[in-house]
Amino acid sequence: MILISIILALTLERLGARSAHWQIDYYLQRYLNMGYGSSIIKKYLNSGIGFMGYLLLPVVAVAYLYQLSDFALWQFVLNILVLIVCFGCNEPRRKYKGYLNALTRGDDEAATLYALQMGQVRTEHEHGGEWFGQTLAWVNFRHYCAVMFWFVVLGVPGAVLYASIRTAFDLTVAQQKSAAHYQHQSRLDGLLFCLNWLPARLTSFGYLIIGNFSKGTHYWVKYALNFSITNRKLVTTTALAAEQIEQQYAGCTYEATCMMRLVKRNVLLFLALVAGLTLFGQLA
Repeated sequence: MILISIILALTLERLGARSAHWQIDYYLQRYLNMGYGSSIIKKYLNSGIGFMGYLLLPVVAVAYLYQLSDFALWQFVLNILVLIVCFGCNEPRRKYKGYLNALTRGDDEAATLYALQMGQVRTEHEHGGEWFGQTLAWVNFRHYCAVMFWFVVLGVPGAVLYASIRTAFDLTVAQQKSAAHYQHQSRLDGLLFCLNWLPARLTSFGYLIIGNFSKGTHYWVKYALNFSITNRKLVTTTALAAEQIEQQYAGCTYEATCMMRLVKRNVLLFLALVAGLTLFGQLA
């Protein structure tokens, strides 16, 4: 059921989950506004423990709903619906299409703006920057690979837990000090690092298997057990090395489409791994 749930959720999310009601940020933003709008709840949200406890309430609620009935169809449908919402990648997908359209019409300035909106901190031409393809690999990891990992490990509560913390952190980044929970940004960042640590290593190792193994291995071995290296650095560097895109294609549609093919193959590899675990009775 886990494998079929992921496949159907990925398919439905890609084909039809375009409205805001299928995005977790739609619900989390309202949930946080409700908490900070209540004078009773707000005083608890000012403390780190209180805020994290408040974020855990939806996780507990989903776990309760899942256990509400042993009916397999109920749990199956809940799996799919929750996964679609937790993926919540419609906005990055829209910006990605805008980026490609901007490059097609030769509008480099608009393409750069779309790339920055997707999370590219610095362009490949700046010191310490990254290629747009690397940004795509990181977005794919956070919205798909990490969600699927925690869904397989902890079920729907795990997917909600990861997606809630990811979205809460993204809201502080987007809204800065205007976000009511901005004071908890560093705490959310630390939790995300822990939640991303193992999935990032598995995802980046997957790039080695489906890409250039010898070149990518150098970076994977160098960064995998280095706790001072961010998960983003590991995933993006290994992905670029595994795909082996030449420098002349940086910032072109060719670079973006090549990296998208790589991350899609990696998702298929993950699904094959889940299928194998299911076949040998390790997963239901």
